[in-house]
Amino acid sequence: MKLVLHIGTEKTGTTSVQNFFRWNRERLAERGILYPEAPGHRNHTGLATAAQSVDKRDPLRKTAGLKTEAQILAFREELFAGLAREAAARPFRLAVMSGEHCSSRLLEDEEVVWLKEQLDKLFTETRIVVYLRRQDDYLLSTYSTAVKSGNLNPIATPKERTIDKRYNHWDMLARWARVFGRGNIVCRKFERSALRNGDIVDDFLDVVGIDGRGLERPEPVNESLDAEALEFLRLFNKHVPRFVKGGLNPLRGNIAEALGQLPQGPLLTLPDAELAEFMGLFADSNRRVAEEYFGGPRGDTDDPLFERRSDTRARVQTSPLSAERAVELSALLWQEKQAQVNRLLLKVKKHRGAAQRRKNEETD
Repeated sequence: MKLVLHIGTEKTGTTSVQNFFRWNRERLAERGILYPEAPGHRNHTGLATAAQSVDKRDPLRKTAGLKTEAQILAFREELFAGLAREAAARPFRLAVMSGEHCSSRLLEDEEVVWLKEQLDKLFTETRIVVYLRRQDDYLLSTYSTAVKSGNLNPIATPKERTIDKRYNHWDMLARWARVFGRGNIVCRKFERSALRNGDIVDDFLDVVGIDGRGLERPEPVNESLDAEALEFLRLFNKHVPRFVKGGLNPLRGNIAEALGQLPQGPLLTLPDAELAEFMGLFADSNRRVAEEYFGGPRGDTDDPLFERRSDTRARVQTSPLSAERAVELSALLWQEKQAQVNRLLLKVKKHRGAAQRRKNEETD
């Protein structure tokens, strides 16, 4: 069985791709295509969580509740044993796995090598698919994710070490090419003009060679929080952090998802000059990517690899949160959370009613 491993990058529509495959898991299985559950029901985060060096204790491992080396080793064994069982359950011809943290969290060759060694035990061939996004757009979108993950800091250009680890596309591609071989790397640009039908799911299906006819399309996912919601959540993080005692904070609930249900205003940005300076840091590395994967650098835009920014959504550079607006957001959140509680109570009531009816039927 062959494998297509989709490694991101982050903020390139990976959630849409993963939702599609999760939604169609059984239909795809009937066609001989496995989208496994062992690495994660939707997002295969388990791959990066397992492949990281044993000594790492980053948010991926905190989220998985892995605090000791013994727990990490057990997690690795259980994950790949489960993956082997799924692969053997049917005569699959192809497996697809998708986990964007593979590109952003596996930062050493040794980590990618370890992952390849495990995959080689199960699959005859592995092809890596990766999408790239303009670094300035990526920066703005990444900040939203960081705040959702508990970040307390205002938006700013990242430090040099973070830039090298997270935004240098050439370094990331070179690492995966060294391990899996350049011929096994499929690199695409996350730009509407470059995607098949302007759609990430259609493009990914085309790359993988899957006919999308007869498969369902879940509703598109909007993961962006507007500037006010982000500032509210950033301040909220000070009082209800995402992690406590090395694990997920059970009192935090789904605050980020609830904020995402509220009406959207302008998004957050940085000054144009600051974004241009940040983008300029990658001129050389982006040129290398363009030469290696796209037939040469562009000459019709401000970057050798990407087209000009085309996001026309309203944006603001700062979003001071007034007390009145903070209370308004709190009230909207209260209503959303209460609606969730009411839905849960209704489910419990129906479940109890059904159980009581079964009990009455058994005693009649």
